[in-house]
Amino acid sequence: MAIERARARLFAPVDPASLVAWRVLFGLLMAVAVARFFAYGWIEEHYLAPRVLFPFAGLEWIRPWPREGMYAHFVLMGLGALGIASGVAYRPSALLFLLTFTYAHLIDRTYYLNHYYFISLVGLVMVCLPLGSVGKREHVPAWWLWLLRAQVGLVYVFGGVAKLKSDWLLHAQPLKIWLGASTDLPVLGRFFEWPWVPHAFSIAGALFDLGVVPALLWRRTRPFAFAAVVVFHVITRLLFPIGMFPWVMISGALLFFPPDWPRRLAAWARRKPRQERVPEAVPARRAWTGPALALTFLAVQCLLPLRHLLYPGDVMWTEEGFRFSWNVMLMEKDGVAEFRVSEPTTGKWWVVSPGKYLSPYQVKMMATQPDMLLTFAHYLAQDFAERGHPDVEVRVNAFASLNGRPRQRLVDPEVNLATVSPWQGTSTWVLPFKDVAPP
Repeated sequence: MAIERARARLFAPVDPASLVAWRVLFGLLMAVAVARFFAYGWIEEHYLAPRVLFPFAGLEWIRPWPREGMYAHFVLMGLGALGIASGVAYRPSALLFLLTFTYAHLIDRTYYLNHYYFISLVGLVMVCLPLGSVGKREHVPAWWLWLLRAQVGLVYVFGGVAKLKSDWLLHAQPLKIWLGASTDLPVLGRFFEWPWVPHAFSIAGALFDLGVVPALLWRRTRPFAFAAVVVFHVITRLLFPIGMFPWVMISGALLFFPPDWPRRLAAWARRKPRQERVPEAVPARRAWTGPALALTFLAVQCLLPLRHLLYPGDVMWTEEGFRFSWNVMLMEKDGVAEFRVSEPTTGKWWVVSPGKYLSPYQVKMMATQPDMLLTFAHYLAQDFAERGHPDVEVRVNAFASLNGRPRQRLVDPEVNLATVSPWQGTSTWVLPFKDVAPP
């Protein structure tokens, strides 16, 4: 029967060595990521210095701790990462890392990145799977490994599907902008001046994302696919400041090799023949609960990237449904925004420059993201009320450019954003995108 065959595949005993290797690599990479926040002063810059934060709707209660508390928060995060790597108090360490990492990166959506979302998802998987004890086991059920493979694979598959747009495939945007700004890169930079190179990179990027998972799954193409993963992520790391994400994805690609690859590598390094392990029978009490929860977890992730279809307008313009959807490297937006605050009862009005309240990076990110413009408008209304001007109206002159196109007005300047709910949607106050071919 099909159910019995599925059970046999899901609960087939596999060597836990690759899971141990992944656990160690992931923990070490996360420890380095935490160290970077200390080394580059990002704790101060991202969480303590800003006067205004941009929380996610419904998560306004997630706030930075006082100064010492925020630094202690990242110390705990680092200890959790090291606990994952060492396997010491594994599950408490994994839970500590998951909670501290996710909390920190939900404080301000200014710094949202797809790979932060990925780390939180992987962290949740690692809390649920008892990976701290796998090194002591002869074998583990295969679905543990397949769950992590699927988690890595989803990033590539949906990243590839998202690239099936005319800007990426036909106009080589935004790569044409990014590569044009990287001509000073050693060795590779001079090639970016050739007109056909951005187009070649765009096509290759889409094919890579769509094809790398099947290629990693097939034994004959797996070595070539892994080499492509390494080359792809090394190049993206050279071109873009995306932190530890390339190394995490290279480590994740190792999960697609046979589960005993670390033992084979160790035996080869010692020049000793590898001792074969005889698979043990999987206990009958292993039920469908774990795989069923895993499939539900993955199904939700498959639906989230599709939610933008429920909203009107171009998702890259309104950004409604853009986050948590693996829209990787799809757009380059720049813009300007100026806020007008008026008090109808007195006739007074003020022009507000966001730079008086926000850091330069916050200004840059807010100017092109409608939901952040709305958050800042609400902040201004509250700020003016606290200064003795209740019931003010807040409007914005915002212009944005998408993938090199001329700037166009982003928000209806006649709408009082102070009265717009963050749950209302963008259709009534974000202006439609006027699509023209990018240069």
